[in-house]
This record gives sequence, C-alpha cells and structure tokens, in this order.
Amino acid sequence: MARGRRRAAAPDPVEEEPGVSDQAMEDVMQDPANTLQFDEALTWRSGKPIPVSDLLRRLRTLHEELQPMDQSEADRETLVPKAQELANVQLLGHKDKGVKAWTLLNIVEMFKLLAPDAPYKSAQLKQIFDLFVSHVIPALASPGDPYNQQHFLILTSLTTVKSIVLLTDIPGSDALVLNLFTNCFDVMIGNVKGADREQIGKNVEYHMTNMLCTLVDECPVLPTGAVDIILAQFLRADPATLSSVKKKGGAPTSSIVVREVSPAYNMARSVCNTCADTMSRAVGQYFSSVLIDASESLPAVKPFKSRGRKRTHDESEDESDDGMITPPAEDDIREVEKAHRLLRELWRSSPDVIRNIIPQMESQVSAENVQLRTMAVQTVGDMAAGIGATGPPPPLFLDPAAYPSQSLEPSDANIPPENPLLVPAAPHAFSSVYPGAYKSFIDRRRDKNPQVRSAFTTAVGRILSTSGGGKGLDTDQETDLLRYLSDLLTDIDERVRLAAVQAVGGFDFNTFQEKVGKHGGANTTGSVLHNLVERIKDRKHNVRVAAVELLARIWGVASGAMAEGSDRARDLFSPIATNIFNAVYINDRELNALVQRVLYESLLPVGFPPLKARQPTADSQRVADSQVLQEDQDPDAIRAERVLTLLRDLDEKARKVFFALQHQSIGKAKYMEKYLNACTLVYGTSDKEHDIDDKAARNELNTMIEALSKLDPEPQIASDDLKKFAKHHDKRSYQLIRFCYAPDSDYRKIVKATKELTKRLEDAPSGMLTVLNTVLPLTRSLSNLVYNRSHMPTIMATARSDMKGLGSAAHDILKQISADAPDVFRVHIREMCDGLRKQAPTVKTPNQPSAVDELKACAGFAQRFPEDMPQDRDFYKAMTAFAKYGSPPEAAKHAVTVIVASADKKEMYIKDILGYAITDFDYGAECFLARLAAISQLRLIAYKDTADHSDQIMAIAAANILGQVRTMDSASEAEWSDAINDDLASKLWAIKILVNGLRGIVNSGSSDDAQDEIASAAVNVYKFLNTLVEKEGELSKTDITARHHRSHLRLVAANQLLKLSCNRAIDQYFTPGDFNRLARVAQDNLPEVRRGIVRTLRKYLGQARLPNRFYAIVFLYAFEPQRAILEPTATWLKARATLSTKAKDTAIESVFARFLSLLAHHQDFSREAEELEDFVEYILFYLKNVATQENLPMIYHLAQRLKAVQDGIDPDKSENLYVMSDLAEATIRCYQDVQGWSLQLYPGKARMPSGIFAALPSHIIAQEIAEKNYIPADLAENLEDLVKASMRTKKRKAESSIKQPASKKVKEENEGGEKKRLPVKKASKAAKPAKTPKRRLEDTIPSSDRRKSARASNIKTYAESSDSSADEGAEQGDESDDDNDPEANKENVTSPTPPASDLTPALPRTAEKQKPVKPTKAANKAAVKKIAHAAPKRSTRATRASKEKDVMDIPSDNEAELSEPPGDVEG
Repeated sequence: MARGRRRAAAPDPVEEEPGVSDQAMEDVMQDPANTLQFDEALTWRSGKPIPVSDLLRRLRTLHEELQPMDQSEADRETLVPKAQELANVQLLGHKDKGVKAWTLLNIVEMFKLLAPDAPYKSAQLKQIFDLFVSHVIPALASPGDPYNQQHFLILTSLTTVKSIVLLTDIPGSDALVLNLFTNCFDVMIGNVKGADREQIGKNVEYHMTNMLCTLVDECPVLPTGAVDIILAQFLRADPATLSSVKKKGGAPTSSIVVREVSPAYNMARSVCNTCADTMSRAVGQYFSSVLIDASESLPAVKPFKSRGRKRTHDESEDESDDGMITPPAEDDIREVEKAHRLLRELWRSSPDVIRNIIPQMESQVSAENVQLRTMAVQTVGDMAAGIGATGPPPPLFLDPAAYPSQSLEPSDANIPPENPLLVPAAPHAFSSVYPGAYKSFIDRRRDKNPQVRSAFTTAVGRILSTSGGGKGLDTDQETDLLRYLSDLLTDIDERVRLAAVQAVGGFDFNTFQEKVGKHGGANTTGSVLHNLVERIKDRKHNVRVAAVELLARIWGVASGAMAEGSDRARDLFSPIATNIFNAVYINDRELNALVQRVLYESLLPVGFPPLKARQPTADSQRVADSQVLQEDQDPDAIRAERVLTLLRDLDEKARKVFFALQHQSIGKAKYMEKYLNACTLVYGTSDKEHDIDDKAARNELNTMIEALSKLDPEPQIASDDLKKFAKHHDKRSYQLIRFCYAPDSDYRKIVKATKELTKRLEDAPSGMLTVLNTVLPLTRSLSNLVYNRSHMPTIMATARSDMKGLGSAAHDILKQISADAPDVFRVHIREMCDGLRKQAPTVKTPNQPSAVDELKACAGFAQRFPEDMPQDRDFYKAMTAFAKYGSPPEAAKHAVTVIVASADKKEMYIKDILGYAITDFDYGAECFLARLAAISQLRLIAYKDTADHSDQIMAIAAANILGQVRTMDSASEAEWSDAINDDLASKLWAIKILVNGLRGIVNSGSSDDAQDEIASAAVNVYKFLNTLVEKEGELSKTDITARHHRSHLRLVAANQLLKLSCNRAIDQYFTPGDFNRLARVAQDNLPEVRRGIVRTLRKYLGQARLPNRFYAIVFLYAFEPQRAILEPTATWLKARATLSTKAKDTAIESVFARFLSLLAHHQDFSREAEELEDFVEYILFYLKNVATQENLPMIYHLAQRLKAVQDGIDPDKSENLYVMSDLAEATIRCYQDVQGWSLQLYPGKARMPSGIFAALPSHIIAQEIAEKNYIPADLAENLEDLVKASMRTKKRKAESSIKQPASKKVKEENEGGEKKRLPVKKASKAAKPAKTPKRRLEDTIPSSDRRKSARASNIKTYAESSDSSADEGAEQGDESDDDNDPEANKENVTSPTPPASDLTPALPRTAEKQKPVKPTKAANKAAVKKIAHAAPKRSTRATRASKEKDVMDIPSDNEAELSEPPGDVEG
C-alpha cells in the first residue's frame, strides 16, 4: 500500500520480560495461537451474496477475535488478507447499516493491530473514511440507534489509537476533513437539556473533541473552511445568528433563547485551547482577511474640494457619511459584524488564539471609516467587560414599587442569569494584557463622530457594571471611567447624552451606591449623578424623558434605605427628588406631565407596597410572591412613611411644587366634576329633556373639554379622546372617576377604581383603547393619592413622635392638608380632637410644639365643616386652655378659631378667654403673647363680642406695647435678624390687633352705623400704619428703636396696608399719597423687606384680592439687585400679563398710566438727562414684561393721555408727569423699532384714574402742553442706544463667570454703614472706533462666538433650560395671618380668570439675562452722598451691584398654582 505522511500511531511498546531470548520470541510469533483463526469468507461472488444474518454473524465473530488481540502479538501475515477483504466495496457499500457498522468496527481494529502500516491503498482509505464521516458520525446523534454501540466503539478506536491521522494521508482529503468537522459539530448542536431528541452521552463529546484536536495538530495546513466551521460554533451563542438561521428556512436545532452552553461550543473551545498555536495562526489569517478586505471596501477618504467655489450640499461638513465615495456593501458590513461578534466570544473562551488579532483591533479603533471605528469600539468595550456574542446580561430593573426595597437587599443577592453565556466573564483584565488597545479605546471618548462616542459611552457603562468582566477594576481605572461617563452626560450631541443616560440606567442599585457613589452624590458638581440630574433640563425631550424616568426609579429604590436611616443613601440620592420637582419651573408641558407621571410611577408608586397575595392552592404552580406584606404590616403606614421621606428631603422650591401639584389636583377635580355632569346632561337624558337646554349643555361640555385638554401635553388629542369618552357615556366609569377624587375614598378604593376603569375601557368597543391614554393619566393626576384619609393616622402620629426624623415633614403636610383639603380629616377628626384634648396646656405646663399644626388643621376643618366637630365640653375646655396658655402664640390663635367656628356656647368661651386676656395685662405677664394672639383673632372673627372692651384693648395694644421702647438701638446690631424676641413679637401682635379690629368691623355687618365706625377706625389705623412706613418703623418720638425691630415693623406695616386694601370697603380710605408712600417699601435698603413686600403683592394680586393699581408697585423692582428677588418677580409679571391677555383683560396694560404717575412722584425723580436714564429702565422693565405687538398701541395711547391731564395728587408736579409721558412715548417707539413691530393707532380712548389725575383748566393750556417736548435734548439723542443696550441679550457666561472676581458683586457701603445705590449705566452714543493695530482673528472674535470644531474639542456648548432664577414661581407666601380670614380664602367671582383654588399655570423657568453695565460718572457721584446718622434717610431705589436685564418670557400665574388654567372657564 502507498505510504502517507502520517501513520497510525502504534501502542506503547511492551517491555520484554527478563530471561526471554529472541529465539523464544520468534517461536511465539509463529505460534498458531497468535495467528488469526477466523477463516470464513466475508466477500462473495457476483450473484451469490452472503445472507445478511450470516454476514453479520461472521463480522461479529471476527471482531470478537480481533478485539482481545494485542498489537505486539498479532500475526500480520494472517491479518493483512482479512483486512483487505474487509475493505471490499461489497461490505463498505452494503445496504444494511449493521454490515457497515461491523465492517468499520473490524477495520479500525485492523488499524490498531497493523499500525503503523495500514494495509490499505489511498482509494480504500477514502472509502473507509467516507463511510465513517457520512454514516457513523451522523448516526451518533441518535443514541437509540441499534448499532449505536458499534458506532461509539469505532469513534473510540480512531481517537485512542489516533488512526484518524490516516485521513490526512489521502490525496484530496480536504473535503472529507471539512465534512468530518461539519458532521461532528452538527451532531452536538442540539445536545442540550430540554431538546426534542435524546441526549448524547458526554463520552461521545469527549472522543469527538480529541479526534478533532488530533486532526488539527496533525494537519500541516487545515483545509480551507475548517477554521470557519470551528469559529462558527462560537457564534451559536449569538441569538442573532440563530435567528438568521431560522429565517432562512432551515429547521433550527436549538431554541433562539439560549439557556446553556452547547456541546458544539465546548468542542470548539477545547479545540482552540488545546491547539492554541495552530489555531492562533489560522484565526489570525481569518480575521486579517475579513478586516483588511472590509477596510479596503469601505473607503473613508473625502473627495477633494477645490477652493474658491461655493461648497455644495454633498461637500458639507456633516460627518454622517464620513466622506465615503460609495456606500459600503451590506455583505462586507455583515462579515465585519460577524467577525467582531466572534472576537468577543473568543476572548471569553479562548483568549490565546486571538493574541495576534488585538493589534489589528487597535488600528481598527482608530480607523477612518465610522462604521468600522464604531464596531471596533463596541468590540473592545465588550471584551473589557467580558461580554461575548450573546450580549450583555439583562439589566436588573430598578423596581421602585418593590417591598422590601431593593436598596435593603445584600449586595450579593443578585440572581445570575439563566444562560451562563450571559454571565460576564473575562479571562484576564483586558487593560493589563493589552494596554495599547485599551488606551486607543479610551481615546475614542473624544472622537469627532457622535456615533463612536455613543458606542464608547455604552461600553464604559458595561465595563463599570460588570467590574471589567468580573476581574475587578483598580481605583484609578474606575475613577477614570466614572469621569468619562460623567463628561459624556454633558456631551454636545444629544445621541451621546442619551446613550450615557441609558448606560447609567443599566446599573443596579449596588453599583450606584458602591461605585457611582464614590464619584459623588447628586449635589457633587461634576459627578455622574450630578450630571445625570442636569439632564432633566436638557434641551432635547427624549434625553429629558430618559433622565427623569431613570432618576425617579433610582430615588424610588433608594427611598427604602433612606427611610431606614442610611446616611450614605440620603447624601447620594436625596437631592434627586428635589431636582425632579424643580423641573416644573422649566415650564414645558411635556416635562410637567412627565413629572406628574413619575410621581405616581416611581417616587410614590400607586402599587406600593404590594398587597398580600392569595395563598397558592394545592394544584397551583404559582410561587408565593416574596414582595408581599406580612400580617402585622400596615400598607397605609408604609406608604405614608414614604410620602414623608420624600417630603423631608425636598428643598423649599421643590416643596412648593409638590404641594402645588396636590393643590392642583383639587382644582382638576372641580373641572372633572363639571365635565362629568355635562356629559350626563348631553348624552344621558331623554330626548324630551335633552331638547330643553341642549345648547347650554353642549357649550358647557365643550368648555370643560377645552379646559381639561389644555392640561395635557397634546391638547388636540386629549380633546378628541375626551369627546369620545363623553359619547361612550358609561355611567359606571363616571362613578369610578368620582371615587378617585372623593375626599372620603381610602387609598385602596382609589386603586381598585383605577384598575376597574382601565379594564372597562380596554374591554370597551373599538376606538376606546386610545382614550385610556388620556383618561387614565388625567384621573390619576386628580386622585387623592397623597392627601388621603388612609395616611392621616400615620402622619399625625409621626407629627407627635418625630419618628425617624420625619416629624417636620409631617407638620408641613398637615398644614397643607388643613389649608387645601381639610375634609380629609373628616374620618379622623375625633382622633385629632382627642389628641389635642390630652395635651392641653396650663400656666406651668406648655403644650407640645406639634400641637400648633394639629390646631391649624382642626381650625381649617372647623371653618368648613362645623357640624362635624365634636361638641363635648372637655374638648372646648382644652381649646380654651390653648387660647389662654398656648405656645407659640399661633396655638392660641387657632384655638380661638376652633371655638368661634364650631362651639355651641361660643359666647361663654369667648367671654372667658377675653376676660383672662385683658385682665391685669402687662408686658411680661404670664402668657402675655398668647393673650395678644387671642385678642387679635377675637377682634377679627368675633368683633361684636369684643366691642364693649375696645378701649381697654386699644390701651393694651397702643400704650402698653407699641408705645414702649424696650429694645434700644445699638450700632453693632444688624439691620435684620430672623430671630424675633418677645418685645418685637408683642409689637407685631399689637399691630395685628389694630388692623384686625378694623377688618372685624367689616366682617361683622354693613349697617349705616358700621359704615361710620369703619370710617372712624380706618382713619386712625391708616394714620398709624402710614406713619410707621414714613418713619421707617420708628414708633417713639424720644427713643430710638433697635434697627432690626424697625425693619420688621415697617415690613409688617406695609403688609397690613396691603391686607386692608384687599377689602374694598376699607380700601377707599387708602389715598393716592398713601399709595406712593407705600411704594417706597418696595425699594427698601434691606432685601428681606423687599422680598417680603413683593411676596405679599404677588400673593394677593395672584388671588385677585388686591385692586389692579398695586401692579404698579411691582414694576418698581426694575433696579432690584438680588437675582433671587428680581427674576421670580419678572417671571411672575410675564405670567400675569400672559394670563391677562388670554382672558382678554387689559388690567395690567391700564396700570401703565398709574405706573408713570408713580415714577413722576418718585423721590429720585429729576429732569436732568442723566437721572432720567434710570427712568428709561423703569419703562423698559414694564415693556419687556408686559408689551406685545397687540397691546403696544394701548400702552402708547396711555402714555400720550398723560399730557391731556394734570397731576391730581400735587398739581405742582404736573410737569414731572409730562416728562414721563414724552419719555414713555419715545421709549416705546424705540422699543417697537428694536422688536421690529409696527405701532398701530389705538382705536379707543382709555379712561384715566380719577384719583391721581385731574382735568386741565383750559384747552389752551392743553394745547401748549401737547406742543411742548419735555425730554432733554441729550437724552433724546442717546435714547435709541439706551434701549438697544438694555435689549441686548446677555451671552451665557462660560469661563468669564469663573474669572470674574466675586468682590465685584459685593454691595458697597458708605462711611455711615449704609449701602450705596449703584444706578444703571447711561448708554452713550456710539463713537467711531479708532484704528488699531492689526490683530489676530482669535483676538477679534469673542470666545463664545468662535466656531468650534467637534473633531478635537471637548467643550460643551449646547444650551440648557435653566430654572435657577425662578425659585419663587410657585411660592405660596406667608399665610400665617390669613388662615382664618374669611377674605383670604374667598374666591374671586368677578374676575374673568379662574380662582386660585382651581387651576393655575405651570411654574416658570427663567431665560438668560443680559450683561451688566457699568455706572456712569454722574451716577457714581449720586451714589456717595452723605446721609444723616440719627434718622437715616434711605434711597428708596434698591441697592444694585450689577444690573442685569430681564428677558424672561415664560408665562406663569400666582405662586400657589402650577398648571395653565383655561381662559374661557370662570371659577
């Protein structure tokens, strides 16, 4: 026979026994016992075949004789003929499977005995191995085959003796080798648990693996395609590959959802690891061919662009196509993708075979082609993370509704995925083994293409979440990766930012706490959490949505740890909720709806905590849920604790939003009730009844639909859905919605109603499923999910005990419930009253501080539902004790309210309280502050019962308290202090006694005698308050009161004047001169005073309680130096102007004439041109916040009308009025030119306020005034430049804001310690610039305006929405004086806008401001004037360190409201 290159390996030689000679061995070999005894024929002559049964018997007999033979004892001369006979085509080509199996089994025995010289020719070997490859190997896939044992013995023999190497001696054996590899792997593909067929034994896999390893080692060159077959097994872990196989029509041998490692995969891995050197070369050649071919077929060279011609669209700098001349072939891309997936899996399973490929990947990471670069970055990132072709493990979903919380689970509690291929497992730390490739990968964070940066972002997230494939990350590496991820969250491209948010979203809670937390919490600037929080204000909606949803889930999971007292979790995650609620200030409808949604999905999930599951039955396979409550756990208490945990860590702005959202739900419920009633009227009545008032009912329905749809981010879709819901007319659905906002519904009832409503709409006829997307969020937003009766016991208990430090939050929520939803207390009012009764104070035993909030809640309930209050005597005795001895004094105030509102024998209790309060009263007496508070409240709500003691009360307030100076002034004292001592507190209560006495007269009746009494009392009270304002809080004529007392007193006096003006019967006694005097407080030197007065103005004007003329005072804040005061004020003015325009009301436009009159009487008014420049700023401040192209003609007309009247306050100052008229006209003309508007003629004739203006004596004088121009010529020339300078938009500060020294913003003070006024800069006429030396381009272009290249720059230049300046957009104001004021909660039924208790516009955001301008020389002179020391006269224009222009244009309403109210619906 022909000898090949390889021969079957002979068994190990047997050592000769000592003493046996060569002659003896020769005798043994010639011994007949060692020769083959089998002599039956195995072949036959043509036409006389041997019967199959006989042939099988003969073959079996031969095998029985061959099997025990030893190679060293076998007689070759007798074996070779029979071996040749076995290779006859009659046997190898026999039709019977058994004959073939036994024949091959005998042949492989011959291979063993006759090794190393097999007695077969090449043709015979080819037939033998062809039968083995095509018949035996596939038959091994069926363990039930009757000849399976023979097949396995054949495989075992070929493997152990290594006879398989004979296959390589056959000329042209490549096809056989390929078939052998293919069939072996095909046999083992489906050999997994749960497969349809019977599982193959592990010994088959073992021998097949050894056989293939032998072939790989012995083949000098593997046939083309063998490497592909081996590598293809690694891709069987890739679901995409399995899916594509199924799509091609082939019967898939494995489920697409991979559950375990396939034996074929194990075989390939063993081959690669066992034959690492051989496979390394082969795999290297494969990857080189794929990657190099792909690089050549995907050109990335941009076509040459000739200079001097206009660039075409195809030559733009958009890198989306990366300059490719022709698009890449899909086949090439698929091949490269497959190669990269394979590389991931090889790194996990056989890292040694790819050691020559990683340098190629290093070059691919920096390739010019974007697709190749992206795939290379993804691959290297997954390799570093230990992720194979199967992909990353499924992220552990952060479940905010889980109980117990995931944040309380141990760090090792994570359940590994079912598929072991999904477990990240890197064989080595990639960064240590291949530092060059890892560095190239890291450098892609600055790639010019956002697609590559997005891929890098995702990879970084995976590396962090898997700890580098389970190998761990050193401290520096982890810190660097977190820093990169943090920077990518602020990338210039939205796709990168979104990828970064999604990458962070793949972390579990332990990763957030243990890894991300090391980089800093949500308040640590530059940290991952901080930059993630900043994405809430991202300009792109999809990024905002992803960030808000993720952050809400993070906080929802962390709330469990925070509630249990984890300081670390609180430091890291507590600011998240604050930032989510503050997003409402951005005033984006979709974002507002998103905040509302995540509030009840993640922050306070409706399904939290899960209710107790049903017990599984005997035949049920359901496993009891671990996330259910135990028998002794109260779900309402757990939920209430989470509400308090959320509220505890919110800052002031966020709390306003949270409470405003709850307040808003009450208003929405009112509109929903009207909508449901209208639906019933239109679609639920009989035809006869329907025709009676059909038009009115339909108008009401359309109005309500419009009102409710405006609350949705997509009003048109919401309107259509609400119309469909109305036509559907399901009365049960109506009732379910009513259950959701009914005050007496407990939490479980609301949840069940919501579920039933959802099911009814899902089961409704076609077309109603889309309605669910509108009705369900609307229903949830108006449901009593926070102010719920189920939460009250826990909240009240926490308020008393301060459990887990939540007492303060419990007090706050009790205050809000008492003001917004006191009817929630209906079920628990007796419990609350019993608690108050038990802690009633005495002279020596004070009450608990928490009693004040409960008293306030009880008082609010008593005023609305007096019939539900208990009438037992012990309770009112306790209330009397609170009224006498309550501490702080507010407790006495609320106790008096409870008694007057609900007690049957209130006269008796009032007499007792009043007698105790005024008897032997003196400053410092027992409970004297409580006495003053009780008197103050009695004068307001029980005036008739106190009328007989008016003189004694006045003596107490005026002489004993206000007439005495007990705290003297000291030069070392500050001008303001938040600490209020007893002396100041008594004075504040005394002022309220005087004011409440006047208000009480009005509340007591409207008879003629009452009118006279009002007039008499009003004169005295106004005189006192006006004097207090005029003298800046000084009450004594001889002594000097402490300066911080004076500050508080003048603020309280101003606020009380505003409160009196809320009553029209009293406001008539407030003269125009008093109005101008009050306006000075708006420009007080102290920011606390200015903030206090504007807060009160915004509150009362927003509630439509103050006359519209008081808007004029708010416009004096044009020179406000405190951004925290100026920006919310300007935003609020814009919101009020927008709301007025929607309501077709001209109230704010009409106040312009009064505003000009106020400026004409301003204490700083001067006709000098430089001084008048400041008044241009006042006018521009009004215009920027109010003026539109539509209302500008009316404003201009009002300015003109001022020259047709004379000053009604002081006729001698009429010329001041005319100066302001001409100045306003000129400013308006310049303003409309800058805005590009056309100034139309106003068609009507506006009426001028009669109190501040008077008619001119004659037409001649009017003519002279009209013809004269009162503006100085210098000012007229510079006016246009002044307006343009004021309107110029301020650029965003980047580095300049850091480089500017902070000392520039510090207020200056003169020698006397008083703050100096820094007036606004007078813009001068632009002069022609002088010639300067030639400069570089970089010097002439501002850094903020230079065009930046995204290729090498990491600077972030995209603009974000900001809410930093709208910190008081939802401000509720100080309502301590109005809790029990009938006027305070009275709805405005005459205003065309909805009442404040219904619906309100979204909280505003703040736009960018203009650059500050420097004061002029003349202004600086005015700023350094000396001021008298004894009674300092302050400049009433507020100190301004750096004046900034306001360009905010975000509409908003009053502080207490959030959503935009429908303009066509009256309250």
